[in-house]
Amino acid sequence: MAGEQTSFVYFGSDEGAAAADAAKKYGVLTAGNEGWGNEVIDGMASTVDEATQALRRTCDALQMISMFGGRKVIWLRGVNFMADTASGARSEAVQGGMDELVDTLRNMPPDTFLVVNAAEVDKRRAFFKKLSAVAEMHEYVGIDITREGWESEVASLTLKLAQPLGLKFDNAAMELFVQRVNESTRQIAGELTKLDIYLGPENRTVTEQDVETIVPLSRHGVIFEISRAIERRNAGLAIRLLNEQLAGGEQAISIMRAAIVPIVRRQYSTRLLMDEYGLSTRQGYRGFESALNALPQEARKLIPHKKDGSLSCYGVYTAATALGELTLKQARQHLFACAQADRRLVSTQADVRDVLHTLVMTLTA
Repeated sequence: MAGEQTSFVYFGSDEGAAAADAAKKYGVLTAGNEGWGNEVIDGMASTVDEATQALRRTCDALQMISMFGGRKVIWLRGVNFMADTASGARSEAVQGGMDELVDTLRNMPPDTFLVVNAAEVDKRRAFFKKLSAVAEMHEYVGIDITREGWESEVASLTLKLAQPLGLKFDNAAMELFVQRVNESTRQIAGELTKLDIYLGPENRTVTEQDVETIVPLSRHGVIFEISRAIERRNAGLAIRLLNEQLAGGEQAISIMRAAIVPIVRRQYSTRLLMDEYGLSTRQGYRGFESALNALPQEARKLIPHKKDGSLSCYGVYTAATALGELTLKQARQHLFACAQADRRLVSTQADVRDVLHTLVMTLTA
C-alpha cells in the first residue's frame, strides 16, 4: 500500500511499556506470516563493537529479499546503545551505524518492516532527528517518584494493567501495592500476574493481605512500611524495620527524612485541613476527593499536586483514614519532635538508634 508506514520505534524511560507495545506491533505485523522472513535481533550491547554488529545485522536483514516472498518483519529488540553512554550515542561508530540504518530504512525492499524498542534515547543526536523522519516514533515516559503525586500515577497505571486480568483492589491493598512496587510498568505487570495466579479464577479482589503475601518489599517499600507502621502507631514494627535498615548500612538521617518526616508533615496538614474545612472520609475516596477539589486556593496549597497540576488526593485520603484521635496540637508537637531529632542526628554524637527509637515512641504513643 502506497504511503504505508514500515518502521516503528518504541522508546523511553518506561522501558517495560515500550517493550510491551513493540511486541504487540511485531505480533500484528507477523500475524499469519510466521515464516522464514521474520527475525528478532538482540539490541543489548556492552561494547561499541557489539552495538555496531547489531546495527550491521539489522541493515543486512532489512536489505535481504525474502527467499519465499511475502512480508518480512525485523525486530531490533531491547536496544541500549541509543542512550548517552560511551558505548552508545557518544560513540562516532554507533552514530555512523545509526545513520546507515536510517539510509537503509529509506530504501527497503517492498513489504519489509522494522520494529525497534529501546530504553533511553539521546534525542540531541542527529541520528534521532533522521530516524524520526522515516519512522513512527512512540515515547514512553516513566513515572517520576521524586515528584509529588506519583502515587496516584502508579495507582492509575496499576488499575489500567489490572483491568484485562479482571483484578480489583480494595483501598488498603492498592495503597500497599503502590508503595511496594516501583514505577516500572514491567514490574507492576509482573506482580499483577503473580497476584492473578495466586488468587485463582474464583476470587478477583486483591486484599491487603494478598499484597503482603505476594509482592516483595523493595528498598522504597521498606521506607513506606516504616511510615505505615508509624501512621498506624505500631512502634514495634517501626523500630524493627529501622534497625534492619541501620544494620544494612542506611544512614539514620536519610531514613528519618525519607520515612518519618514526610508522614508527620502529611498528618499535620491533613488534620489542619479536616479541622478547618470540616472534611470527612465517611463518603469514601470519591467523596473525599471531590471535597478536596472544592477547597479554596489557599487550602489547596497544602495538598500535593501531580505533574499536570491537578491535586494528588490519594495520599491525603489514606492519611485522613489513619488519623484517629490525633489532634492538631499533637500533630504540631510531632513536627517539633522531628525537628529536635533531626538536629541531634546532624549536630551531636548521640546514639542514632536511641534518637530514632525515642522519636518513634513519641510519634506512636
